[in-house]
Amino acid sequence: MSASHVSSPPRQVTESAARRRAIYAGAIGNFIEWYDFGLYGFFAVTISALFFPSSDPSAALLSTFAVFALGFFVRPFGAFVFGWIGDRIGRRAALLTAVILMSLSTVLLGVLPTHAGLGVWATVLLVVLRVFQGLSAGGEYAGATIYVVEHAPRGWRGRYGSLSPAAVGIGTATAALVSLIVTSSVSEADLTSWGWRIPFLLAGPMGIIAIFLRMRIEETPEFKAVRESGQVESAPLAEGIRVAKKSMATVFGWNMLNGVAFYMLTGFTVAYMMKVAALSYTASLSALAIALLFYTAVSPLYGLCVDKIGRRQVAVFAALGMAVFAPLAFYLLHQQTFAASLLALMGIGFFAAGVTSIVAVSMVDLFPARIRFSAGAVPYQISIAVFGGTAPYVATWLGNSDVELAPGYYLSLISAIAAIVAWFGFKGVNENSNAEFVAPTAEGIEK
Repeated sequence: MSASHVSSPPRQVTESAARRRAIYAGAIGNFIEWYDFGLYGFFAVTISALFFPSSDPSAALLSTFAVFALGFFVRPFGAFVFGWIGDRIGRRAALLTAVILMSLSTVLLGVLPTHAGLGVWATVLLVVLRVFQGLSAGGEYAGATIYVVEHAPRGWRGRYGSLSPAAVGIGTATAALVSLIVTSSVSEADLTSWGWRIPFLLAGPMGIIAIFLRMRIEETPEFKAVRESGQVESAPLAEGIRVAKKSMATVFGWNMLNGVAFYMLTGFTVAYMMKVAALSYTASLSALAIALLFYTAVSPLYGLCVDKIGRRQVAVFAALGMAVFAPLAFYLLHQQTFAASLLALMGIGFFAAGVTSIVAVSMVDLFPARIRFSAGAVPYQISIAVFGGTAPYVATWLGNSDVELAPGYYLSLISAIAAIVAWFGFKGVNENSNAEFVAPTAEGIEK
């Protein structure tokens, strides 16, 4: 028996173990990141009363959503910082730093004095902590997704990539369920006094688990190859703008729909159901939690379709499906029944799962490994900041207009634009489509 045969099994076991660790570390980071980030939206009404006291509850709620949007506007800066770390130092360092920052800022939010105890400084500190959360989120999703997908066997990128939206769905659903348990277990007075803090404080032990897992992971094979071949970029974002402008524009355009759909679903619909569908907070949050679990369940199916059918076809299907369904979803919400509202949210979740599954693989397929983190994360987060961060605010404003289905028409318009972006931007894009940029020689870089 040759030496190569003797050494082959241990190598295969090592690769398998590395992939499992990559999946666990990437998934738990996204889970915690969006558990933390989602809590703010679910407790928007309570936070508005505690940190933005006003005689007009609608004005206070809009102020709360404005701070929600602020957390998104700083995400591009986080993408720039963590993208530079990820492309220069390594994916592992970026992911470890991101989850530490998010966990710490969320726990601090849980112990933050309210306006009644600290005055305007409580509002200022709330804004500061939201900024830190936004910086962390700016590097987490793209970084964790890239890390997991770079470990995928050939032909499995869609399935590996779909684990990221699945983790986001579980994390957000968990935030909704924990919020539901807390709000249904304590009185209104206790909720505003101390109960709302419990979900935020739970980020502490969750963060410790995530930090432990991420300390045990190794670098991805693709980044190791980049580093060993001496191709590490000193200015990865600038290089991305030079060689991958179209791909960056595609990520930006496609993520308009990702941002509006997902954050309209998670950051707006609970308050909207309570107002328009006349549902209780418990019923509204329950409907959202079920819809998010459904979103999580169908994400791997979309990942399989991406691998078997293709990126472009799945993207166009998801975008056009959302364009058609969005007005119907808001029509259903106006029927003022739990069943109709649940169907509306599950429908949005179904098409949103396809959108986010394409996001996951596009940030890998569209860019060479040496600039992938920066070139993928920055346009992704700029788009999410502009469209995702404003989604609850815009939807709230449209919901107060005389046009009954206005939020649905807005989502439909964004979906139609995204379908056009997908048709042209994903044309000819398949796995390893930019592999020629990651060559083992300097000459290969400029092919």
